[in-house]
Amino acid sequence: MPSLRVRTRTLTAIGIGLFGLSLLSGCAESKSGLSLGDLEHVHSVATDGEQFFLASHHGLYVLAGDSWDLRGEEMDLMGFSISEGTFYGSGHPGPGQNLPDPLGILVSDDGGQSWTPDGLTGEVDFHLLKVVGETMVGVAANYGIVISSIDGGQTWSQIEVPSLTSLDLNPDNGTEMLLASEGVLLKASEVGKPFEPVATPTTVNLIEWSDSGIYYATKTAIFVSPESDGNFTALSEEFNNISALAADAGSIIVMDDQGVHISKDNGTTFELLT
Repeated sequence: MPSLRVRTRTLTAIGIGLFGLSLLSGCAESKSGLSLGDLEHVHSVATDGEQFFLASHHGLYVLAGDSWDLRGEEMDLMGFSISEGTFYGSGHPGPGQNLPDPLGILVSDDGGQSWTPDGLTGEVDFHLLKVVGETMVGVAANYGIVISSIDGGQTWSQIEVPSLTSLDLNPDNGTEMLLASEGVLLKASEVGKPFEPVATPTTVNLIEWSDSGIYYATKTAIFVSPESDGNFTALSEEFNNISALAADAGSIIVMDDQGVHISKDNGTTFELLT
């Protein structure tokens, strides 16, 4: 395994079990006005509370009316995160990008219109990436490990985690961390500290820690709690094989076998886009 320039300690591989997101067939020849079925390989979803995004094999797409438009450069965008208006991405370069593969971490300060390499370029392919302030945590897929940084990506260290399907950070402080592992919700008081189970009414596949609470998804339902150790209640909307979930400022985006569901009222109602 090649050496990452990690200054805190050497990385050693551990097993990470990740649920695969839905692969949507089709070739995205046009770059605007696309339906969901036109996009190929949607890896993750995101929202900044106002707009809704898909991170895909052909780049970052933003919802425009009832269709999707390419935002910025074409690339294979795998891990994707939004923190305080800054976009963070990872994956593989597109046909017009003269960048090493993998991309490491890219940063955009203009909503995804342009991207700048910001570390681990040519070294790490993050398939999951979460950023809150100076704290970054991600699944380095090409190494099979989870690594973290508390100084904005200047230094990195491996953190020991069980097999996981989802992870997130407390958006208020970037310190506390949640994992979904083998159907169980786990919480650490600090990134890198031991995890303790959190009681939930059902098994947990995906998690999203937003400013409006903790959301978790089963295959068919979404539950929410105002606190990570609080009481979870189910949203009324029913889903079919949920594969991605994101929330911020009262907006929620969910991907399942039916399409993309969006809500702008904390999940009281959803609109389905196919």
